[in-house]
Amino acid sequence: MKNKVTESRANNDDAKLEVLITGTLQFYILMSLILLITFIISTFFISIFKSHLYLSAIIYLPIIFSFPFTLGHFIIQGLKKFNLFNSILFFQSFLWLLILLAFKYHIFDVNIYKLAICYSGLYVIANFTIISFSLRTLNFHWLQIFNFSHFKSSKKSLLVGTSFFILQISALFLYSIGNILTYNNLALKYVAQYDTVNKVFLLGMTLFSVIISVFWTEISHAKALKQKAQLNKLYKQLLLCASVFSVGICIVSYFIPLLLRLWTNNTIIVTNVKDIWPFAFLGIVQVFAYTGGVFLNAFEKLRGQIILSFVAAILMIPLSKLLFSLSVGIGSVPLSAGILTLPAMIFVIFKAKSYINEVDL
Repeated sequence: MKNKVTESRANNDDAKLEVLITGTLQFYILMSLILLITFIISTFFISIFKSHLYLSAIIYLPIIFSFPFTLGHFIIQGLKKFNLFNSILFFQSFLWLLILLAFKYHIFDVNIYKLAICYSGLYVIANFTIISFSLRTLNFHWLQIFNFSHFKSSKKSLLVGTSFFILQISALFLYSIGNILTYNNLALKYVAQYDTVNKVFLLGMTLFSVIISVFWTEISHAKALKQKAQLNKLYKQLLLCASVFSVGICIVSYFIPLLLRLWTNNTIIVTNVKDIWPFAFLGIVQVFAYTGGVFLNAFEKLRGQIILSFVAAILMIPLSKLLFSLSVGIGSVPLSAGILTLPAMIFVIFKAKSYINEVDL
């Protein structure tokens, strides 16, 4: 969707874009119904839902019903309205922080149900604001939602979206099971060490992802207009960003043990900087992989990424167990992920350059 919005605006093809948005919205509405049915069924079998039924409903039902609103995230980014997009999300998080502080310091009487209503309410309002602004900017006709022929017309783009989804699931498995693996192979205290160190690097990767998202739409725009020189310029700029960011990762790594002491009030202590280096290695590999990956994503060339991601996900658990057995410690999981991401990093960087060279052919 992000690609199509940027390309359609570049080529002044808003009519085709409206068909695509309509079909995608219809797909999201269908997914919301499936999520709703899944949630209702789960309340009969999942104990925490059964014992806290009203609380579960307050949290999940608004999020499920507003799921189609999240399409606005991709539309607004395709429109290059990053400042507005990030401001709305920041305001949502800031209000939530104020509510939590008010709850913590007993400024007003709050219970868990009121907190749940505030959380879900802020989520719905933020996402509704984003999609309303996005569709109003595109002069979208809401009655088109009832034209179900658009769903079939959007089939090709929805299939591409499914490929993105598969890629995201593989990445989620590769980078998000560290706590479980560490818990299964080391003592509980090491899980806290791993999780806290990982969050420091995750903060940096989040920052780099914001940079990447800005470049993504610029790449789509240049691709739509076949501006090979601009694509080469963006490619070099991204590699430079990744290089500077990698140097920053190395510098910050030296100070992480001190940062953890201050952050956790000496509760979590990592004395050996060598335990940090696997996290730094993974971070460096990821930033360069993201650099090439964003080009392939903008060009919608996903097959190679999916295959490599899928293979990496399969090998993640056995490789991590091997490194745990070799006493690598809390660095076992990030080192495994870094090693398995390395082939993908090399692939996407070189493939990105080859796709740029094919633009004017």
